[in-house]
Amino acid sequence: MCAYERVVVAVPEHHPLNRPAIKWRELCDNRILLTRSGVDSEIEKLLSVKAGGSGSLRISYQDVSLDRLLSLVGAGYGVAPLLEGAAGFGCPGVTHRELHGDCGQMRLQFAAYWKETNSSSMLQPFLDLLRARYPDLSASATSG
Repeated sequence: MCAYERVVVAVPEHHPLNRPAIKWRELCDNRILLTRSGVDSEIEKLLSVKAGGSGSLRISYQDVSLDRLLSLVGAGYGVAPLLEGAAGFGCPGVTHRELHGDCGQMRLQFAAYWKETNSSSMLQPFLDLLRARYPDLSASATSG
């Protein structure tokens, strides 16, 4: 079962990047705030590739939760690339804008795998949650 989630950028309301779509290369001129956990390592890999491996990215790692990271964005300490699911966290002074590459919206792909012999009572509710959250999942995916 595979799913995609859009990448968005949290920016301060009065930041020059506060427009409908932001390009990867435009992030290079800004301090990028990332947490040390979660999917930020995947976003960092994408940033490095899109920046051409130049090492010129100004990444500031924060040992904070998402709400604290967004507070730092709102206070003007930088911008934060996030998955669209995080856009539901509201923070005063912060807006979420789409991140675009050469071919349009940027998305990360996720995959869920499980053993057909998995007898966990939590598997089916988890798969149901994934299908509800990502309705574009392949209809041929089964829960075993």
